[in-house]
Amino acid sequence: MKSLIYGNKPFSRDTIPDELRDLSTWPTVDITALSPEKQDDFTARAEAIRIFIEAPYVSLSSLKNVTGVHPQSLYRLLTRCLTQHADGRIYGFRAVLPFTRLKEYERCQPPISINGGIAGLSGAFTQLLQIYPSIEKFLKRSANERNKRITTAREVRKSLKRIHKGFLEECRKAGVKANEYPFTQSLLGIRSLATYLKKYAEATFVSASKNAGATRVSPGVSVLGMPIPSATRAYEIVEFDGHKIDLRITLRVKDPFGLETLLELHRIWILVLLDLATRAVIGYSIALGREYNKDDVAAALQAALTPYRQRDYMIPGLAAREGGGYPSAVLPQTEFACWEWFRFDGARSHLATDTLERLTKIVGCWTDNGPSGQPDARPFIERFFHLIARHFAHRLPGTVGSDPKSIEKLLSDPKSNLSLLVELSELEDMIDVLLADYNGEPHDGLGGRTPLEAMSYMVKKQDGFLRTLPNTMRPNLCLLQEARQLPIRGSLRSSIRPHVNFSGVRYSSDVLSNSASLLGQSLRVYFDVRDIRILKAFFDDGSELGILTAARPWCYTPHSLRMRQEILRLKRLGKLNYREGDDPIEAWEKFKRIQSRSSKNAANDLAKFKCQDKKHGEPAPLFNPFKEQLKKEKLSNDADTDAQQNVSVEKVEDASPHPKPMRIKRTLTF
Repeated sequence: MKSLIYGNKPFSRDTIPDELRDLSTWPTVDITALSPEKQDDFTARAEAIRIFIEAPYVSLSSLKNVTGVHPQSLYRLLTRCLTQHADGRIYGFRAVLPFTRLKEYERCQPPISINGGIAGLSGAFTQLLQIYPSIEKFLKRSANERNKRITTAREVRKSLKRIHKGFLEECRKAGVKANEYPFTQSLLGIRSLATYLKKYAEATFVSASKNAGATRVSPGVSVLGMPIPSATRAYEIVEFDGHKIDLRITLRVKDPFGLETLLELHRIWILVLLDLATRAVIGYSIALGREYNKDDVAAALQAALTPYRQRDYMIPGLAAREGGGYPSAVLPQTEFACWEWFRFDGARSHLATDTLERLTKIVGCWTDNGPSGQPDARPFIERFFHLIARHFAHRLPGTVGSDPKSIEKLLSDPKSNLSLLVELSELEDMIDVLLADYNGEPHDGLGGRTPLEAMSYMVKKQDGFLRTLPNTMRPNLCLLQEARQLPIRGSLRSSIRPHVNFSGVRYSSDVLSNSASLLGQSLRVYFDVRDIRILKAFFDDGSELGILTAARPWCYTPHSLRMRQEILRLKRLGKLNYREGDDPIEAWEKFKRIQSRSSKNAANDLAKFKCQDKKHGEPAPLFNPFKEQLKKEKLSNDADTDAQQNVSVEKVEDASPHPKPMRIKRTLTF
């Protein structure tokens, strides 16, 4: 009995694999699209295959008498049916269609020109690439480079004429003679080359889109995956996304002479968490970078989890409407409330490992990146941002509108008069009131109720079922903290006290610097990315060592991890210079102030630093060593006098403020 092959597995009629016996899984054919003659031919062939597989007791001779298909033709048809199609499946009944080709034409004989090279060359180009693989490798490389961004000085998107010139050079290098194809053709094979490049570029949707100039290729549609749950309770599902505000804004900066200067910033981002069941904004943050990062995402998560803190508005008369506000300020039950599902898109800052760890370990929720093929399937938050743009940003001076030709942009352009633009501090106040007013505005999707009314109703209805952070975690909640494992450095021979190195700076404390036995061990340190002047250190067994402080002069001015990395980078490049003992943060601020006159990026960096410096009075809960450190310094100073030996910590906290002594940064000699 003749055997067949399915993949690499041979089989006979008696041992047909189970995955082939079920003909209902084979790709089918719509026979109504065929002519009557072809319908009869297809039906006979398909019936012969069905009897061969489903009725192994029927002999081949009987099968021929019933269907009219010869056994040899039947085995040939079965081989064709089991051949793999370009879509990844077998051909199935598609291979039974009359005159169906399963593979492209392959030329066997050398090219022979007929009628002066006009005919007789079918398959000659494909045969050339099969004989000389180096030529095909060159063509594929040239086709791929046409769609790549340049990283070196090279020609951008070579034309067909330039690729054809290189193709002929490769043919000569490979040993193609002058009396052989393609040199025997009048156009030297340029039309076949164009057909090959077009077919290669359109082999997949991704390559075809890139070849057509697409900057972003949407993912393929998948029919698999879990169904997305619908929100039926408060804090069950939360949607998160960032929106670039369509508004030009300014920053007011004072120079060393006390004079104020207005600097224009580039557009900033607002990051919002929206509860789906109630449509309420539960938290937000503002990101001043050109693109927001994982730290900005963490700041938004922290704002949604912690109770809302009322701002002191700088605009006179600015206040939230009656019935507005934020859930954690109006409903005490929602303080430190956790959600169950967190929806977001595929932005890099959303998919960062630190972001996902904060969500799963601290919040304890499921993450939903949206269905495959639909990266923007978050209609509620997208609609919310549309309302923000339409009813807020597009009504203010300096709006850039929704597109370059919008009437709002034309009418609100202040030209060079920056004083008409909204300042950053004013925008922060207006956004805070805007979102509070939104929570008190009747919503069509809630039957005319406000988001806060819907939140209040659902919270009362699910009393006892709203999950919140444990009380033990609330005082130490800081989503902006990160952890590192650092070795303890030092040398007894060189008299270098124990310390740890972090981001190019030494950190130590009284306890660590006097503990020679700790040399060679490691510490697990936690730090706030917004202010890395201090670290909180723990031993490997989990016991606490205490607070480590950065060496001078890095311990003076609050600064973020990214700022220090930029300072060190600028210093290596020779763009930022400061003397030993000078405050590098002040030098960086001066450098950015000069750059901000012509660079919006520098102005945004300066604005971010100003905002962090303004918020320094509210350090993260886990990192509150300043008060404790001031106590120790005050007590140690008071211990030098007999009259103040018994000063208590409470007295230090209640002491009246005194002027901060100035540091002498440079000595002038006359």
